[in-house]
Amino acid sequence: MTRKRVAIAGIGYSSIHRGNSPAVEDLTVAAAIAALADAGLRPAAVDGIFEYQYAADAPVTNWLQRTLGTGDLSAYCDVGASGASGMAGVSAAYQALIAGECEVALAYRSIQQGRAGTGAFETLNQVPPGSSMFHEELLSPYGAFGIIVQIALKMQRRAAVLGGRPEDYGHIAINARRWSALNERAVLRSPMSMDDYLGARMLADPLRLLDCDYPVSGSCALVLTTEERARDLCQPLVLIDSHATATGAGDWVFGPDFLDGGTLTCAERLWRKASIGRDDINLAGLYDGFTYMTLSWIEALGFCRAGEAGAWLEEGRTIGPGGRLPLNTSGGHLAEGRLHGLSHLAEVVLQLRGQAGSRQVPGASAAVVTNSHGPAVAAMILRRD
Repeated sequence: MTRKRVAIAGIGYSSIHRGNSPAVEDLTVAAAIAALADAGLRPAAVDGIFEYQYAADAPVTNWLQRTLGTGDLSAYCDVGASGASGMAGVSAAYQALIAGECEVALAYRSIQQGRAGTGAFETLNQVPPGSSMFHEELLSPYGAFGIIVQIALKMQRRAAVLGGRPEDYGHIAINARRWSALNERAVLRSPMSMDDYLGARMLADPLRLLDCDYPVSGSCALVLTTEERARDLCQPLVLIDSHATATGAGDWVFGPDFLDGGTLTCAERLWRKASIGRDDINLAGLYDGFTYMTLSWIEALGFCRAGEAGAWLEEGRTIGPGGRLPLNTSGGHLAEGRLHGLSHLAEVVLQLRGQAGSRQVPGASAAVVTNSHGPAVAAMILRRD
């Protein structure tokens, strides 16, 4: 059977805010309308809506359906916290389109700073009696609950097993600011030096404040459709060449893949399904909820071997403007603001269309995007037709 090909035909952002902001519902509608306008479509064309949320922190699909006035949906899904972060809605939309369950899908991620969707794991006293969240009853005696501590432990383990220096993470953080300076939408645009990075407040040794993404309020939405439908729309054609998800051992802490989560199996599936190879990739949008995650994805995707990412970065030259593999060209979550992964995909689409303005990667024709870490990950390869 010949598999249908899916295109990303529209992208849209709300305004991005730090501190006080419009309601998350208003941000969601703004991003959805912008994505439809970018694709040259009206809401009535939409017959599928998909979204990811963490702890009921965003409007659900049926609410957006009624608000936009799309009419009946033949496919829809609200993905919960076990999904692969913001790309989970896109994964569901992609699968529905492949299966022929809908023809025009809208996928979105909305987040409001300060609401439940910070992504932080709850502490034991917030978990109902008799229940367990990521085995925290076994971890809390050691103070090991919460994502901050979990990432710090992964960084310690990486140093013990694979080596490396704190500066390796610093180059990821500094790179985000190089690119965000070119992005008017980015929240953090001031330059960062290695001294700034190394001097940042330590949250849990060796995790520094500047290793962490920057919480904001905002929304990002994408329109996906079949290749045939996309060819009749107004934007240059950007196709999804390959898509993969994985869970690894299915646990943040326990299991044989503490350092990598599902990234290794996800990357292997991604390349196996792809029609192109690593050498064809012109840029990357790799999840940067923490700098550790980005470094981990670089190695999982095979751009270098495990433990060699620090040398591969070449003091940041590899991933910056003019580098061999420009990375997170919007500034990513570390600088543009944390929109939970979907904005990485939107930025790559802009680049492949040749519409990224002063941060445009010359000749960009293929890109890889990854989302999340640990037991719920997803990745895509996209290419210009």
